[in-house]
Amino acid sequence: MSSKVNFEKLLEPGYIGKVKTRNRMIKSGAGTGGLAAPADKRARPEILNYYEAIAKGGVGMLIYESSNIEPNAMLGSAFNIYNDDNIQAHKDIVDVIHKHGCPTFMQLYHFGPLLFGPFCVSSSKVNYPSRLDMNNMVPRELTTDEVKAKQEMFISAAVRIQKAGFDGVEINAGCSHLLAAFLSRFWNKTRVDQYGPQSLENRARIVTEIITGIKKRCGTDYPVSVLFNGIEANVFELGNSLDCLTFEESAGFAKLFEQAGAAYLHVRTAAIGNHIGGFFPDRFFIPVSGHTGYGTVMDWKKDFFPGFVSKYDGAAGFVEIAAKIKKSVSIPVGTVGVMDPRLAPELIENALRDGKIDFVLMNRPLIADPDLPNKLAAGKRRDVRPCTRCLSCFQGAMFCRVNAAVSRAGGATMPEGYDIQTASTKKKVMVVGGGPAGMEAARVAALRGHQVTLYEKSSRLGGLLPVAEIVKGPHEQLADFTNYLSNQIISLGIKVKLGQEVNPSLVDKVKPDVVIIAAGGLHTTFDLPGIKNSKVINSASLQALAQTGLRFVTPTALSSLTKIYLPVGKKVVIIGGQIQGVEIAEFLVRRGRIVTIVDEGPLTNLGLNMAQNVANMVIPYLQGKGVKILMGVKYKEVTDKGLIITTSYSITKTLAADNIILALPLAPNTALTDSLKGKVNEVYAVGDCKNPKVIIDAIADANLTARKI
Repeated sequence: MSSKVNFEKLLEPGYIGKVKTRNRMIKSGAGTGGLAAPADKRARPEILNYYEAIAKGGVGMLIYESSNIEPNAMLGSAFNIYNDDNIQAHKDIVDVIHKHGCPTFMQLYHFGPLLFGPFCVSSSKVNYPSRLDMNNMVPRELTTDEVKAKQEMFISAAVRIQKAGFDGVEINAGCSHLLAAFLSRFWNKTRVDQYGPQSLENRARIVTEIITGIKKRCGTDYPVSVLFNGIEANVFELGNSLDCLTFEESAGFAKLFEQAGAAYLHVRTAAIGNHIGGFFPDRFFIPVSGHTGYGTVMDWKKDFFPGFVSKYDGAAGFVEIAAKIKKSVSIPVGTVGVMDPRLAPELIENALRDGKIDFVLMNRPLIADPDLPNKLAAGKRRDVRPCTRCLSCFQGAMFCRVNAAVSRAGGATMPEGYDIQTASTKKKVMVVGGGPAGMEAARVAALRGHQVTLYEKSSRLGGLLPVAEIVKGPHEQLADFTNYLSNQIISLGIKVKLGQEVNPSLVDKVKPDVVIIAAGGLHTTFDLPGIKNSKVINSASLQALAQTGLRFVTPTALSSLTKIYLPVGKKVVIIGGQIQGVEIAEFLVRRGRIVTIVDEGPLTNLGLNMAQNVANMVIPYLQGKGVKILMGVKYKEVTDKGLIITTSYSITKTLAADNIILALPLAPNTALTDSLKGKVNEVYAVGDCKNPKVIIDAIADANLTARKI
């Protein structure tokens, strides 16, 4: 994060109607999965802890997650606001937010064609694939009476929201949800009633009547926000956006919403064919800039949103889109889309100062660090825990790669909540290993008040994080997380001993009360005829090559890393189709290699342990680049020509290869743990040495373990 930017405007209060925000940062509405489900009509402690942490962290205003206005089997009762059953549960949430002086709205929406099956705005929506609208059903047109019934659901839900104590309501008419479908020419084609495509007023009517209905029932002073698409683009069929929403139309909608009584506009976009890209523009940078998710690559200026800012991998990418909408209205306007002050500080602050936008909506940065606003205000930017944009928080149950407290705080595994409690007895703690698990364990143990020393056998901290950044590329910016953990270790006064390998003799000499072992996993090998052939590169060699001179690598040098660290030939066969194999394949394909992935496991193992939303982008990219993926094979032999396999169809063939890379999951590393049994009162193994998985698992394991010491 640039230390030169003074976030004067970002930290300034604002107004939405008569509601005063503490600053210009708004936590946008997003689902928290099972956390939202009330227990006995009261809010669960996990969700209370989650929202209290964000309110306590200093955000200007908080928009509680989207709430379901109509029963739906896929959503269950988690988002229920369609009757009075959960008013008290929602009041519980309002109370913990208000306790910290933070105003809060609730967002209401209807999934529409996304999840609610075969009904929509219009009967004409065509034979697009299921990924376009997330079901695979031919929609039928809602009758006028059904439209009126949906409107009443929104209005009645707003009344319940007001009873629960929310300061206002946000109507979600964005993405591909039901209300957005009425606004869009892409969806609204054949209606002949007053909600049809004949005019902007007709298309907007379902929303404007909801606004006026809420104002009538809740009072003219009760603020209503409208979330809607500032523009649409068809990323499934590049170049075919003729039916998509334009700036001029969305500006017209903005005026109509204001005239109906809206107090605030929340602008996002709709990437038709890639729902998530409409609010996570960084998704289109996985694994390369402009990737659609279908193996094709966009020309930003020709195929995407006019005015989109791609400079920061999509961060603050929709600012110029929102700015165009703001010119048409007098009410405040905000926008979402990786509005992370760490990643685009000048762009965000200047957009506020120049009046392009009034509010910055964010979600993932506050999940990663709920205290981000307070830390910015206090000038503690180095202490902000960075979101790495891994999208782990957006796949069913919500967990965070870098913040283990998310979805756990207040629950059975973390009953104490977000705040790390001081230990009643101070102990001498030895942490073995300076990777993510070791650094996180050391950080938490030090916050508990223990005397902590961290031992790392190499010459630097980070473990495999820098290697992961090389393989993944700069998008996830794992170096930021490494730097964050390193800075915390320094600021907490943790002693660090580099270049020192820990063995039982050293433990006997140091005499710690507690040893936390985060020594990493073991590289896996297996017996296969010819496996020692010189063309085979095992994972240990791969890691060593990548680590050579690693501290001198900059993001701009990544394009040359194949020649420097991975001297592989043109044709490469990768043994292993889980996250390791898929990410190495991506790395090599981007550097011109012809790649085949093979794995003895089933197709369900392809990309195993990758965040699903990342896998959904990377795997189609590989397929679009001609990568052959063969799952369920049997490895037979390595020869000078390549790898002999038997396919799942019992066909034996030789896969020609200049090199064969073993990209297999690590194995547990229990040697040191076993050697210390009975010699130290408390010995804990965390991370890969106990159960090799991925970063999110290592951080959670280390955090939970250290909290108990």
